[in-house]
Amino acid sequence: MAEQAVQPLVYATYPDLRDKRVVITGGGTGIGSELVTAFAGQGARVWFLDIADGPGQALAAALHGAPHAPRFLHCDLTDLDALAATFAA
Repeated sequence: MAEQAVQPLVYATYPDLRDKRVVITGGGTGIGSELVTAFAGQGARVWFLDIADGPGQALAAALHGAPHAPRFLHCDLTDLDALAATFAA
């Protein structure tokens, strides 16, 4: 049997997301970080919140070349005052 060539992954492009504002909670790791990466890759303006400073800062640095570099904000969602202050800023 002949081997099949592996095709590279191709992702859909959504032009309507360009320049839209997106806020992702828990965006520093796991599924949240994948969402940050995907929205940033579509050209959205992404802010992401997390309590994990190291991974959040690392992700923001890794995506600095995106059309709009994502912004990481340290925020504990269980602290409603801190959450309100983060959104106010």
